[in-house]
Amino acid sequence: MHISSFRLLGRALASSIALWTALAPIPGLANDRPFQYARTAVQEDDDQVWSFESWAQRYGSVRGLSFEPEYVFSPSTSLQFELTRFADRHDEETGHEAEVEFKYVFNNIARDGWGWGVSAALSAERLNDSEHSTRSVGLKLPFSLSLWQGEGFLHFDVGVDKANDAQRAWSTSAGIEREVAHRTVLFAELAREGELKFGQIGVRHWLKKEKLAIDFSLQQQRSDGQRASGFLIGVGWYDL
Repeated sequence: MHISSFRLLGRALASSIALWTALAPIPGLANDRPFQYARTAVQEDDDQVWSFESWAQRYGSVRGLSFEPEYVFSPSTSLQFELTRFADRHDEETGHEAEVEFKYVFNNIARDGWGWGVSAALSAERLNDSEHSTRSVGLKLPFSLSLWQGEGFLHFDVGVDKANDAQRAWSTSAGIEREVAHRTVLFAELAREGELKFGQIGVRHWLKKEKLAIDFSLQQQRSDGQRASGFLIGVGWYDL
C-alpha cells in the first residue's frame, strides 16, 4: 500500500481522536463489530448463514464477557442476539444483559457506493442481587459510505433509546475503517448516547478472509462525570 494511503488514514484517525477529545469522551455498549455503538449499512455477501462473535472487555473496575450470534436471512436482512455478563470489582456487583436486534439495509453499497438502513433493538439488564430488570427499546438509522475504492467505509447513525425507568435518550455514532495491509483493518469510533460518551481506536486482523477475525481496541468512556479507560479483545466466525 502506498505511503500516501497511510497518510490519508492517519489524518482521518487523528481527526477522529481530536473530535473525541473535544467531546470529552464517554461509555458505550455493543454493536456491529468491530464497532461498539455504530450500526453499519453494508449488505452481507451471503444469505441463510450464521456468524458468532465473542469479546472480553474491561473499563476500570468493570469486566465484561459477551457472546453474539447473528443469522442472516438475506443480504439485506439479519437478526442478532447478544448476551453479556459483567462484574464491578469496586462495587462488588455482578449482572447480565440480553439484547435482540433486527436490521434491514435498503440498498447495496457495492453497487451504489453508499447504503442506508434501519435497526430496531430490545434489551434487558439485571443485577444479580436485584429482583427487577431494566428493559429498553431502541431505533437507529445507519448510513454507510464506501471510501478508497472499496477498501474502507465511513459509518454514521442517529437513534433514540427508551428505558422503562428513564427518559428517552438520543444517540449519534460515527465509525471509520480501512484496510491498511493484507487482511488488516484499522478502525476508530465515536459515540454519544444521552449523557454517555464513548471512543475507541483499534485494529482487526483476518486470520481467514471474511471467515475468521480477531480484533483489539483501546477505549475510553465517560458517564455521570466519571471517566474510565479500558480495552477489548474479540474474535468472530462468519458465514457458517
